[in-house]
Amino acid sequence: MTNPKLLKIILSAIGAIAFVSLSNIASAKSVNEILDKYYPIYNEIKQCRGIVANNGSTIDEGVYLKSGYCIEVDRQLQVQTKQGKRLYLLVIGNVSFHEEGGNDFGSHADTGLVGMFVLRPEGDSWEVEYANPAMNAGSSGQGLKDWKLIQVASNLWGFINVHSDSHGSASFSEYILLAPDAESKKVIDSHITAKVTMENNPFAPSGCSKDKNIDYCTWLKAKLGIDKTSVVNSFYPLEITVNGYKYNHNGTEKKTYDNQVYKIKYEPKKGYQVRKNYPMQ
Repeated sequence: MTNPKLLKIILSAIGAIAFVSLSNIASAKSVNEILDKYYPIYNEIKQCRGIVANNGSTIDEGVYLKSGYCIEVDRQLQVQTKQGKRLYLLVIGNVSFHEEGGNDFGSHADTGLVGMFVLRPEGDSWEVEYANPAMNAGSSGQGLKDWKLIQVASNLWGFINVHSDSHGSASFSEYILLAPDAESKKVIDSHITAKVTMENNPFAPSGCSKDKNIDYCTWLKAKLGIDKTSVVNSFYPLEITVNGYKYNHNGTEKKTYDNQVYKIKYEPKKGYQVRKNYPMQ
């Protein structure tokens, strides 16, 4: 599996944001009441709060398998916005039980779970402004930990992390960026490939097996930044810098990328969308 530490996320400064512990801004009970609504299952065997959700594995086109996830809070950060304070809450989950409630440890093909919420004050408690309780992130059924909060618009923040996986002769990593979407009132997850390595293997999807001197058909990596000098659809564009190379199918032509920059814009209800010319589709 690709080591996500090999990828360096370059981000603009978040700015003047007040981060405080949850105990200073809301009673745990009020936040827990919100989480109980979105994660309604209590599994007696695992003794955890959770949810049964799509685990990323398919049995047919558009038909996903489901697993039971035990959830935990990974991040809870307060941000001072133009409309007042907001609590940004990030929840992760591991495959822990099956739909009937028994033990389940998942498989390599299963993803972990991530949920994100933006809460606004309501009296002494909180109410939900944006939510998405079950998105896919993490390999082998394990949720990604240590999400980072970044500013994605003049008055909005999101969480970012790196998901990595390997299949056969190919390994990849991708940035997963979760951000509130004003039009849908939901949290949208964007996936941008950050690193791809594909060995010279006759069974690899890109071929490249004729020239045995080629060690890698594809070796590409990206660094992510945020362009705060412009705004598109109310969001800052992403700025992706790509380095590396990739061969064509039979290994006769090589294309090199040397600090090539790609701007990725946000589309309402869809998230950040890469264009067709992005080399790591």
